Amino acid sequence: MKSRRFGIVVAAALLAVFAGPPAAALSSDPPKPKLVVVIAVDQFGTELFEQYRARFSGGLRRMADEGVVFANGYQSHAATETCPGHSTMLTGRHPAATGIVANSWYNRASGTSLYCVLDPSHPVPGRENQGRGPVNLKASTFGEWLKQADPRSRVFGVSGKDRAAIMMTGHNPDGVFWWDDERGFTTSVPAGTSEIDRLAPIADFNADLFARWRKMPPAWSVAEPRCAALNGSHRYGRLTIDHHVPPDGWTAEPGQDFTRDPVLKKWFRASPSLDAITLDLAASLVDRFRLGQGEATDFVAVSLSATDYVGHRYGNQGPEMCDNLAHLDRALGAFLDRIAALRVPVVVALTADHGAVDASERVSDRAMPAVRIEPERMVSEVGNVIKAELGLDFAPLTGDGQQITITTWEDDPALRKRIGEAAIAALRKRPEVEQVFTAAEIASAMSPQGKPADELTLAERLAESYDAQRSGDIIVAFKPYASFGDPETPGDAVAGHGSPWNYDRRVPILFWWPGAAPFEQSLPVETVDIAPTLAAVAGVAIPQVDGRCLDLNRGAGTSCPSAR
Repeated sequence: MKSRRFGIVVAAALLAVFAGPPAAALSSDPPKPKLVVVIAVDQFGTELFEQYRARFSGGLRRMADEGVVFANGYQSHAATETCPGHSTMLTGRHPAATGIVANSWYNRASGTSLYCVLDPSHPVPGRENQGRGPVNLKASTFGEWLKQADPRSRVFGVSGKDRAAIMMTGHNPDGVFWWDDERGFTTSVPAGTSEIDRLAPIADFNADLFARWRKMPPAWSVAEPRCAALNGSHRYGRLTIDHHVPPDGWTAEPGQDFTRDPVLKKWFRASPSLDAITLDLAASLVDRFRLGQGEATDFVAVSLSATDYVGHRYGNQGPEMCDNLAHLDRALGAFLDRIAALRVPVVVALTADHGAVDASERVSDRAMPAVRIEPERMVSEVGNVIKAELGLDFAPLTGDGQQITITTWEDDPALRKRIGEAAIAALRKRPEVEQVFTAAEIASAMSPQGKPADELTLAERLAESYDAQRSGDIIVAFKPYASFGDPETPGDAVAGHGSPWNYDRRVPILFWWPGAAPFEQSLPVETVDIAPTLAAVAGVAIPQVDGRCLDLNRGAGTSCPSAR
């Protein structure tokens, strides 16, 4: 009798282990949150997520295994750069509506390139003529919707990049902070505010960080030994890289002064340390302002930039990216632990601003045809051909190669037409060019509402990024798998993104909350769906958006108001 009773107890215990948590512990409905956190991992395309998913054991594993996973998400537009991508996540609008058509665009009024978050009304301490703010963002954000519903809501944003933090928080957040190599985290000081007050939330954090780094600067240690299998030397254009972790050039010795050491600053951004301190600051803001513990719903946007810097500097198929993602997974795990420890209703979303393709030389070595393109040189060469052909005394074209503007007088439409026709004819002969469109062709190519993101034509993808005042006169799509620029030229990269092809458009979209009933959907959704989904969960009004609310409750009723 005793042994039979023991067997029943053991069987029950085993059944409990394999059955998982009791049904009551899982919540089909996401909670009405006191805290919403949205995490953007810059250049974290679906290919990377799927490639390393089985290796994750920290925060990314938790969100993938215990949350709602849309692995086939899309930044459905063609302008797959940091600023446009971040502008879609929390506005619910495509770049055609946010006005953020690229990281920079040609300003016809000034005849110069305009950075997407250049905002003279928001000066940055210590950075003369480098104001940073949301003036160019034409749409409102989720954080603004929260504040409109309840002014007691607090909204904060943190990133390694100014454009990422500003695009995610929008207009008038309580605090928005980004990394500055000399000053630590910084912010802008709009008229009517105090520099001391604006910097107060990060002053102690920066002081403590630099005090630690004076004793021992940040270093890149190996997090995943298996990444060494990807070690090896490779040539990219005129540049040769010996790939291993830590990368060549990385030094960290006691007594080095980070703020005065150009070598440390050069390598720091393209390392896991940038994301680690970004997450630390986000958590410290949650603690400092007791976010999630007030009467209203609070919001924190966190954009993690290191993956993008690593991808640009080393490509995304080497040991550097492999090890960086292992560090990211660990850091996210620690961050989610801190958020869950608040024991308040919380919902976390994670996505990316774009994907990327590996360096063209390495892609070419692995069975796919790929070339390296220098877009600005192409624009110059085509411009010189037209200049000679039409007998012009000025350079007729400017742009980044994908958006090209005709730089002649607005009151001479006949000349503009001749330049445009000559440019399109010349561009179509270029071997690196896939297709060329006029602005009028793109403006008329808006896709039908509800058309799946993976079925958009090339013109429809470009139309989602088109703004009549800010986009170019001629829109170019380069051949797939190309890398842009010369790696030995300052400002260029070994590898990158920015194309209309799916490897740059596809991104994971994940939602997680403690006790969620997990499921996965492989059909395509879009990053413009994130903001209306979070608004529905938080119970705030959804303004006009391009996206739709995603039902997160696994079919048990609905979390979307339109389906009730």
